[in-house]
Amino acid sequence: MKCLTMQSMMAAAIVVLAAGSASAQALKAEIPFPFAAGSSMMMAGTYHVQVDRSGHERFVIIQNAATNKAAIVTITTTDVPMAWKASGNPVLQFQCAGGHCALRQLWSGGDGGAYNFRTPKSVHGDMQVAEIRMSIVKAD
Repeated sequence: MKCLTMQSMMAAAIVVLAAGSASAQALKAEIPFPFAAGSSMMMAGTYHVQVDRSGHERFVIIQNAATNKAAIVTITTTDVPMAWKASGNPVLQFQCAGGHCALRQLWSGGDGGAYNFRTPKSVHGDMQVAEIRMSIVKAD
């Protein structure tokens, strides 16, 4: 059942990416370390990040620009940290411990809230936080 659900989510992501949904905002990030996004392990590299707010189930698609490997991660909303609002720049936040990083939070800028991702509990050493600024991808 889990395999069928994941295949359905991947098919939905491909449709969303291909259609260029008006309800989704495309962002770009240079992530210099490997990380977990949901249950997927992603390599360091340039990523396209798309937040979809159109349906009942909100999700983020994060896709490696070089390999096209993508992860679909469901999100919950939260308040935007004051420092992020003050800067006005979209940001990705990662939780790192013991040499392993996981996608933790995202803010796409503007008036919307921030988005939380599920992260594994830290079992290896002290947790650190890494923040990566994103840029908005302009439509052609």
